[in-house]
Amino acid sequence: MKIIEVTAAIIQKQGEVLAAQRNHDDELSHKWEFPGGKIENNETAEECIVRELEEEFGIKTKVIGYLGESKYDYGNKIILLKAIFVEHLHGEYQLRVHQNIRWVKITELKALDWAPADIELVNQLIKHHELK
Repeated sequence: MKIIEVTAAIIQKQGEVLAAQRNHDDELSHKWEFPGGKIENNETAEECIVRELEEEFGIKTKVIGYLGESKYDYGNKIILLKAIFVEHLHGEYQLRVHQNIRWVKITELKALDWAPADIELVNQLIKHHELK
């Protein structure tokens, strides 16, 4: 089975992280995720996350670091999710793809119903903050 490489944005402000809820008509409807998307041919993960955030929310961003990866087998596809720290430069968040967004304290991340591929990234982010 082919592995699909996908990016996930870790956007933080004032001790909180942006979580996005998938649309009701989506394959993983109502699950929460770190926003992002599939890496296109001839595109780096960094280029992908900046493009995806502009497409999904209408915001301008820049990459500021890398958290880690999560690999998850959904049965019909394997996702390799690459978590990238991103800084929001400007633009108002518009819900173009998701049904909701929420700023969540690091200590409350596990309370959300995450998409399976994102759960490992949640754990990595919590560990990252504990090491600071």
